[in-house]
Amino acid sequence: MFSFGKTGRDPLADVKSVERWLAAFPPNDPLALHGEIVAELGRISERDAHRTPGQLEAVFALDSRTAELRTALTVQYIEHANRSSKIENQLWSALFDLTQAFLLAYQAFGRDAAAHASTRLQEMQPELVLRQIVHLGLDAKIRLYRYEQWIPAKWTELHGLFALALSGHFERQLVTIDADGEPTTIEHAYVHVLVLQLVHAGNTTVKHLEYLDDELEQWCLPLRLTLEPSSETSFYVDLGGREGLKRRGAAPLEGNVLFLDTRPLHAVLMQNLVVLEQKLRMQPLSERTPKRTEQLALLAKVAAQADPEFRPFARRGERVAAAGTVDAIVGFGSIAGYLRDEEHTPHRHAESGHSYGGTMDLAVFGRLRNEDERMAEQARRRLASFAARGGPWEVKDVSQTGFRLIASMLAANTVTLGTAAALRPRGQATWTLGIVRRMRRLTSERAEIGLQLIASALAGVDLIEQRKAPADDYSVDGVPATIDGRTFPGLLLSLRKKGSDAAVQSLMLPAVEYQPSRRLKLQMPRSTTPIRLGRLLEQQPDWVWTAVDPLEQGASLPRVADVA
Repeated sequence: MFSFGKTGRDPLADVKSVERWLAAFPPNDPLALHGEIVAELGRISERDAHRTPGQLEAVFALDSRTAELRTALTVQYIEHANRSSKIENQLWSALFDLTQAFLLAYQAFGRDAAAHASTRLQEMQPELVLRQIVHLGLDAKIRLYRYEQWIPAKWTELHGLFALALSGHFERQLVTIDADGEPTTIEHAYVHVLVLQLVHAGNTTVKHLEYLDDELEQWCLPLRLTLEPSSETSFYVDLGGREGLKRRGAAPLEGNVLFLDTRPLHAVLMQNLVVLEQKLRMQPLSERTPKRTEQLALLAKVAAQADPEFRPFARRGERVAAAGTVDAIVGFGSIAGYLRDEEHTPHRHAESGHSYGGTMDLAVFGRLRNEDERMAEQARRRLASFAARGGPWEVKDVSQTGFRLIASMLAANTVTLGTAAALRPRGQATWTLGIVRRMRRLTSERAEIGLQLIASALAGVDLIEQRKAPADDYSVDGVPATIDGRTFPGLLLSLRKKGSDAAVQSLMLPAVEYQPSRRLKLQMPRSTTPIRLGRLLEQQPDWVWTAVDPLEQGASLPRVADVA
């Protein structure tokens, strides 16, 4: 049997050994290459391993040549992570493990450099520190894929590396870490990490995060850390602290503090916003309009985070502290499946004559035994088969437009921005529907989820496709007849605004089924209503939220309270 990547000598002995070793791998198997790289870096990171300057050069070369591997894994994560939690975890772990392996190797060489006054290692220290900061930035970004913030120890590690560069006076020394790239500095890499974590407020998707990371490489070039603030509202970072960039307040600052003026970054963001707004006004029907609108919203959020003059967005509804737990069902498919199952298996199945157990109870005892307990158990089992993993969610506060909740990481790992989530207070019957707008990982077991309310009541419905009848079939008043086609699930939504008796109704359906003005039949147990799909309100990969109108003039949609 052939063994790719295996040679008779240490693959990290020198730069040429690395090149020969990498050339032996098949080009179409990135995970096999990933496993071997992590294993070799693990061996060279061991405390009793013998490390030389030549091996450090080999690790530098390996680092540069794995850029394509990181890019390939990132692209796969963006395109395929939503397919299943197993795929997401495999790709995320591959990216995370690769970065951790390089960090451990560089930390081992850093300890050697501090313990031995090797001239060659001292000459290589600027690049060693720079690569550690770059990989810490990758570590931070990969964690943000799952909305996980750094623990204080990570900030301490980052600040310690920059303090080391300051003490050696090489923080602004130009270093080239990629043969095809431009030289950079330790200060620029450090600022890049600080700003990326500053602008991420828990409402950025992985795709948007990658876009920001790429753009910040250029946007952060004018930024410099200074000993004195350039304005009263500058951001600052404490090198002896355990946090990232903070807004300067009225209180005096103590410690090893450096200031960062983000006005050049904010100016670039505002310039991009103006350009996008002009393109949207001049080309409103362009095929790029949806992408530009999405980008405009993203840059507006980032500009607000980077603006030294803090201007918080006005809340659409005041938050009120709350306590209690709610049942949660996550994902359009699970919500529709539960509501349809509940509609088709109501409590009457536990009544006499409709279940074997009830019939036997009447025959033997002349009465039903434990009817309430049996119905409650049926309801619990039905909910458990659809509910989010990890148990009920904890409510922290509510407003007129949404909720802030605490959920188990078992559930949060399956949730992304734009996920639909149905909530029901424990012990109540009415479900509400929201969309996940913000996420933040609090601990290894709990996450905070911000939910925008879009329906104060909802019901599962069947949507029946309408197809034209064959040409030789009949017509009515010259209009070709239609026949029923496929049936697929939908959610009829009702939102009752505070202080108003009128409820606004809309529809959520699978994304692949949406077409503007499409005609369908909305079927419920007690009625069938012809409808026409209206304007698109929001679209996500698995669902579409749309306005809906009854097809017949003067008709009205059924009230959700009558359906549920």
